[in-house]
Amino acid sequence: MALVRLAWVLLVGTVSSSVLANAWVQTSGEPFAAYRERMAMHFMENKLWVSAEAKQQELEAVLPFEYRPNDACSSHSVGVLMFHGLSDSPFSLRDPAQALADQCIHVRVMVLPGHGTRAEDLLEVSRQDWRAAVKSAVANFSSEVDMVYLAGFSTGGALVTEYAWQQPEEVQGVVLFSPLFKINSAIDWLSPWLAPMIDWLDHYDSDDYSKYASIPVPAIAEAYSLAKEVKATVLAEPGRVPVFVALSEEDATVDSAVTIDVFEHSFVAHVQSEMILYSASRPTNDAPPVHVVNTDLPEQRIFGLSHMSVHGAPHNPYYGEQGAYRICSWYQSDPDRYQECREAEQNWYGERSKVLQAKSDVAARLSWNPYFQDLMKHINSFIHKTQQSIVVSN
Repeated sequence: MALVRLAWVLLVGTVSSSVLANAWVQTSGEPFAAYRERMAMHFMENKLWVSAEAKQQELEAVLPFEYRPNDACSSHSVGVLMFHGLSDSPFSLRDPAQALADQCIHVRVMVLPGHGTRAEDLLEVSRQDWRAAVKSAVANFSSEVDMVYLAGFSTGGALVTEYAWQQPEEVQGVVLFSPLFKINSAIDWLSPWLAPMIDWLDHYDSDDYSKYASIPVPAIAEAYSLAKEVKATVLAEPGRVPVFVALSEEDATVDSAVTIDVFEHSFVAHVQSEMILYSASRPTNDAPPVHVVNTDLPEQRIFGLSHMSVHGAPHNPYYGEQGAYRICSWYQSDPDRYQECREAEQNWYGERSKVLQAKSDVAARLSWNPYFQDLMKHINSFIHKTQQSIVVSN
């Protein structure tokens, strides 16, 4: 099977991927409501359900969505267009989207090709497909708002950064949550070599209705190449647009040191760029443009923020502090430890590390940010300042 796949790739490349990916792309001029309805039909036909009895709840989690400002908001139409990360869904951005909408901002959260259905749909999707989805979504959203901000989590962060650098006249600012500029692995460079021959490093059924449990090697290879290309683009032309970055130094998914380097050598060249760096080892230090927040919080049984927790609200009913779902995917190969992690009453949370494991050998992955409200205040301030500078200059 691996040889057949390799021969197919060598013969036709990735051209066929766009046929599958087109199902996810909002077409030019397609009303968002019609696009969402079309995606609902596609998901109903193709999604692998965690629970057949909860289809509507699972469907709502993965569908693109938007929050519009209410009638009491001012006439200035400010919009934030958001994109999730690899293996995730629009649900992962629901908390920051709602918080921004509460500040009279029109927020729309899109779904990237290959997501929301089943992990196998990522096997044939390319980074070009993701780029096409971003380009089309921006074009449609730009016709509805006066000022466009782009926001992205992880792989979505890389995609929106690239678009902003290529089309700075269309974008007023960029907000990034745990952005991908390098995968946190010393052997990530092997993924493009393995992708034509190996589909999966591991393959688990997901019990989390908002994201996949496994990512196919070809998709990892696409993310690796995307990150490498975007990093080069950004470093070559510093300061194209103002950027707000929030990340954890303990991030086990993306290389936070590389993100910090990108900020220091490119983003900070724009006077309005800012960063919030969550760190379990550094003391809190509010000295712009980098705001350091210490996240060694023994009283909350937290040691460091995880990749996915940076933009999560503690009150989220699914992933929050008292949420229905606890992330214990580190133990998927050991059912007993997995269940113990899910049920432990006084468990610890964070990003996987020797320090965290010393505190609990069944520690769970943190899925909320105890400083979420403060984060959103910073982001609202960033949008307000960059918006005001644009209004004044016009």
